[in-house]
Amino acid sequence: MSKNLCQSNSVLFENYTTHLEKTYNFPPLASKIQAYMVLYSNNEGFTFEDFLEIFKVSKSSLSTSINWLLSLNQIEYYHKIDSRKRYFRLNLNYLPDKLEFLHDIVTRDLSFTKRISDYKLKNQLVNLLKDEGILDVYTEYLENSEKLLKETIIKIKSIQLENK
Repeated sequence: MSKNLCQSNSVLFENYTTHLEKTYNFPPLASKIQAYMVLYSNNEGFTFEDFLEIFKVSKSSLSTSINWLLSLNQIEYYHKIDSRKRYFRLNLNYLPDKLEFLHDIVTRDLSFTKRISDYKLKNQLVNLLKDEGILDVYTEYLENSEKLLKETIIKIKSIQLENK
């Protein structure tokens, strides 16, 4: 890794990289690129050559990871008028996209939880979680999370529209 990574931030960088790998199933190099961009990004962005120097990986591996992040709309690129190089930066929608991903997970979990509970009630199957009230608490949590995620997505998108 490059000397650009400050020692004090190396633990944060490593932990965030691991979080991206585990939570969002990002490949290791794509996780590093995303984490680096979140921690050290600026409006100008980074060139392919910058990333080669920072991560010390092959051009092929780097290209694959960048293209993967581009395909997920996590990052974007632009060209400067006086340069043929592509400059990569975070996509401004990466946070709302993450929230929509989480919203989708919560919504599906809520749907299945309700459907399974209804099925068990209809077929008179024993449901200890329901009898103890745990399922009600969990369902309430999912409903509140779904609502809060949706409200947060709307707020962020509203701010983004105001700032355009």
